[in-house]
Amino acid sequence: MAPTIHSAKLTVSCPLFAADFDPRDNGRLLVGGGGGEGRSGVGNKISLIDTSRRDEITEALELKLSRDEDSVTSLVAAPVGSGEAGSLVTFAGVNSSVEEQKKNNNQHLRAYKFETPPKENEAKKSDEKVSGKATALSQASLFRTKNGPGSSDTYQRVMRLSPWPKQRGNDGQTRIGGITTGLAASGEIVLFNVTETPSDKDVIGRIQLGDNEEAEDLDFVSLENGSEKSDGADGRFLLAYTNGPDVMVGEVNSSSRSNASPDIRSVYSIPLPSNGARNARPKFRALRFLSPSTLLLLQNAPNRSGSELVLLQLPSATQSKAQILRRRKLPRTFKIGLGLDICQLGTNPQGQQQTVIAVSGSDNSIPLFTLEYGPKRGYSNFRSYTTIRDVHPFSMTRLAFSTFIAPPHPVTPEVGPQSIKLASVSMGNTIVVHTFPLSPFPTSSRTPRYVLAVPGPAEVWELVYSIAILLVSIFVICLSMLAFAEIRGGTPPFLGATEWLPASVRHTIAREYVVPPREKLTYFDTLLAPRDVPVAQAIPDGAIESLREILDRVHRTGAAPADLATPEPQSVSVIVRCGEGHTAEESVIIETAQSAHHDEQPEEQKLQAWKDLSAPEQATWKQKLEDAGRWTAAEGESVLLGVLFSEVCGDLGRAVQAELP
Repeated sequence: MAPTIHSAKLTVSCPLFAADFDPRDNGRLLVGGGGGEGRSGVGNKISLIDTSRRDEITEALELKLSRDEDSVTSLVAAPVGSGEAGSLVTFAGVNSSVEEQKKNNNQHLRAYKFETPPKENEAKKSDEKVSGKATALSQASLFRTKNGPGSSDTYQRVMRLSPWPKQRGNDGQTRIGGITTGLAASGEIVLFNVTETPSDKDVIGRIQLGDNEEAEDLDFVSLENGSEKSDGADGRFLLAYTNGPDVMVGEVNSSSRSNASPDIRSVYSIPLPSNGARNARPKFRALRFLSPSTLLLLQNAPNRSGSELVLLQLPSATQSKAQILRRRKLPRTFKIGLGLDICQLGTNPQGQQQTVIAVSGSDNSIPLFTLEYGPKRGYSNFRSYTTIRDVHPFSMTRLAFSTFIAPPHPVTPEVGPQSIKLASVSMGNTIVVHTFPLSPFPTSSRTPRYVLAVPGPAEVWELVYSIAILLVSIFVICLSMLAFAEIRGGTPPFLGATEWLPASVRHTIAREYVVPPREKLTYFDTLLAPRDVPVAQAIPDGAIESLREILDRVHRTGAAPADLATPEPQSVSVIVRCGEGHTAEESVIIETAQSAHHDEQPEEQKLQAWKDLSAPEQATWKQKLEDAGRWTAAEGESVLLGVLFSEVCGDLGRAVQAELP
């Protein structure tokens, strides 16, 4: 069954580069963009978009910016304190004019305030714009990185604020922000406290990057409600950023007032490929905190050859290195990942939580995943929810989830349906907002958590899938071991693995299987032996059969040895007589009575049973058989009782006579 998704689209007058929801109200979305410094004929602006209706979005309020300045490259909604019901502060990255930048006066961090009437006083008709006003609050230059004289390339590439406190009633909690440079000769990250008019006095730290090094993305997570909280630790945050191949993490305190760099350490680096080429090394494009100990990263392979999600466990007190917990390849059409955002849904009393993940790609699609977390089992595998295709006509520039604030427990019948929104903007002047309805889980509980996809069936399928993979792996390993044993002559040719080898290496590697004596055969040997050939007959040419093997085969199959004529079954008996060979093996001949009859043997040859032989004759025959490899003393005389022996002759006769008194 296809998931329920409501979508609405709006086209505006300029390309868009940034978007962010009001964290207090998913019905209000801020977007920003423009045509640049008057060169395209398209103006620059920030718009407040009304997304309260799931099937229609409208432009509620528009703030036009100077055409002499740059377009909006980054933007965040930053309500300060509880604020007024209709007011919203926003921070934007807007470069000053080229003339001002050449004077090293780039007021890149801007603050604006949007004011709209309360919702109950808003116009009821969808074709009426909500009345209100937008005003500029401040502009500041926080970067210390300076380009050469006359250069105006540096801009505010990334801006990120710490998460909005989701607990109701905590609107006044401290928040911090971070901005990064783009196209700077020497990159920089500036950390500051969030106020209505941020300036130099709000800076709490700076991170200087190396030459031609830039921060691809950064994120914050609060340490106040985590296991790392300690007394007096209010305003403690964990910062993470990536420069592409490396992930750096450090702690930031909002109470500090310093331009010094916080204690930052590298926790993970993508290994270099085997050839050592740095340009063939994958890079991280974006990252988001799932918890103070876990990061989600979007990784792009070199040469636009694919993307994947990476779940990284950060080092802890008991673990010195970061550990990759999960990986998930993105669709093949996803040549390169452009953006990443997450929405963490509410927890239940057991601490379980579902995270919704969205990724934007070069094919203008948005794959969505869910990720389950439980305190006992940790994070599950990534579960695909859906893929929204052909979202925009041109490349997406920003992806943003609304903030989900779960209803307080216990949930009462008065609590209405819950949902989250996902906004995306593009170079094609388009805004698309998708609305996803949420479900309480379990539905009958008064303390449920909310989910986008019900986790039960997925967990069962995950277990079945894991078991299936394990069984297939065991089967493949066993098959490989059996094939290797066949090739090396350790087992009968059950699979015919030797024939799989090229003729050029078959004779070098392959070994012929030799059947062991019957008393040494294992149950496995008998199972693998060909059905149409008795086990005891599977002996290569030139091998010496023991007397016991011959007796067992003759009595089981009614057949004579392979080198003798086949007698009638009713006339089968085994005869041992002297041979004329010069070696010990040739001095004894074992045949059947039928074959002896067909051979031209002297009719007067006398055959005697073992019990009819004299003691010296028995001793001599034992030695003769043992020397020929046909019998051993360990087998005992019971083997010899069912055999007929010819008269002693030649050397054997003389040896017997010498033994007589």
